[in-house]
Amino acid sequence: MKKKSVLLVEDDGVVRDVIKGVLEPEYNVLGASDYSEAVKLLRNPIDIAIIDYVLPDRDGFEVLKAVREMVDPTLPAIVMTGYSDENVLIKAIRTEVADYIKKPLNLTYLKRRLSEIFGGEDNNKYHESVETREEFILDGIAAYIEEGYMKDLTLDKLARMACMSRFKFCRAFKERFGQTFISYLNSIRIKNAANLLKNYNLSITEIAYFVGYRSAAHFNRVFKAAYKISPREYRKKLFNLIASWQNAKNVE
Repeated sequence: MKKKSVLLVEDDGVVRDVIKGVLEPEYNVLGASDYSEAVKLLRNPIDIAIIDYVLPDRDGFEVLKAVREMVDPTLPAIVMTGYSDENVLIKAIRTEVADYIKKPLNLTYLKRRLSEIFGGEDNNKYHESVETREEFILDGIAAYIEEGYMKDLTLDKLARMACMSRFKFCRAFKERFGQTFISYLNSIRIKNAANLLKNYNLSITEIAYFVGYRSAAHFNRVFKAAYKISPREYRKKLFNLIASWQNAKNVE
């Protein structure tokens, strides 16, 4: 199925990259920092526009007007703003935007709204509220980890993505999620590894590499710390349970 295209107009480069990184697994995202860049992208297919209200050259509603004139007068749009201004809200209502979202964004809510607008469903529950730009960026990093856990994700790389020092990133990440970056990454990798162990066609070494470990021994240590048994024992126990269930079913 062809991905829907999202025009994202946001002048804060870090915020734009975070939103883009979260949405790109499901959508084709075209990023622009202002009105001028957005207009240049209008030759591309666009299914929805996500536009910041405050931009360097025009306000978001002027961008939306241009987009609808050049693409589709009924194009759905989401307007983002960091301001609590009644006039902005009134403008949003008058221009019939699909949603009006206060910054900093709740990324889970944004993904859910896009899914709803395109007629899909999202069973994710809302995450805790996002109060600051830093929390928004950290939520984006967490989403990036969940999507790319099998890649070579290092503390230095993610701290750079968040535009933070190693020390600040480690402290902020633990405050936000209640565990260290390494702990968070390992929990996601091991959870996915446990699911892959159901497939007997994959060796344990293959699974270790697939979920991001470059050493089978390291994978075994981390897995055993999480489940109290080795991956091999976990697989054996799993298949014994499946065999018992199948035998019981055959008896019936």
